[in-house]
Amino acid sequence: MLARYVDNGFMPTTKRVEQANTERGCLAQAIYHEARGESEAGQMAVANVIVNRALSDKYPETLCGVIYQNADKGRYRCQFTFACDGRADVPGERRAWARSTALAEAVYAQYATGQKLDMLPRTALFYHTTNVSPSWSNIYNQVAQIGSHIFYSPN
Repeated sequence: MLARYVDNGFMPTTKRVEQANTERGCLAQAIYHEARGESEAGQMAVANVIVNRALSDKYPETLCGVIYQNADKGRYRCQFTFACDGRADVPGERRAWARSTALAEAVYAQYATGQKLDMLPRTALFYHTTNVSPSWSNIYNQVAQIGSHIFYSPN
């Protein structure tokens, strides 16, 4: 029975805590860099897309994996611009960073316990700001606009 437990994903508590801290840190970075000027609802929606991707079989299965997917492929070839734009990721706005880390904590708690985030449908996997109009936006279904972000689901 113990061998089966180990084979089915046993991880020592210290390793689980370390992994959770890393995941929350990646999520806080993404919320900060992608949506720090948004309302809490806007920040939550951006986090919701990241969680949706991690739950999808089309993306990496961890939040950090989703956020930093293709960041090693070169400048602007990643999923989230801040991850590969060549600029330092050190947060410069203390209040915004505090909000981002608090929200990341709450979102990660829901994600880790299997609770559904309900800002967007689980199918929402894409977004962009209203400042741009990427060509891919025409091939997906718009599901919401929150603040300056427009969110999409595949057809």
